[in-house]
Amino acid sequence: MKKNRHQAILKLVDQHEVVQVNELALWLDVSLETIRRDLNEMQDKGLIQRRHGRARRVDSPPSYGWINSLQRVSHS
Repeated sequence: MKKNRHQAILKLVDQHEVVQVNELALWLDVSLETIRRDLNEMQDKGLIQRRHGRARRVDSPPSYGWINSLQRVSHS
């Protein structure tokens, strides 16, 4: 159940970018406390960000691949 709920939360966050905790509780038919526990766990895993009663997508870290390629070239 929890795994399915987490997958549903991620899908909803992807679709809406930012979702309210109370909306998630209504959509998933669970208590606010359950959603809060789920969001805390998901935030600890780096899957979402929580801010003031909302959940949002985690922004992708910037890619520094070009720096690594420059370092490889300079060491050759």
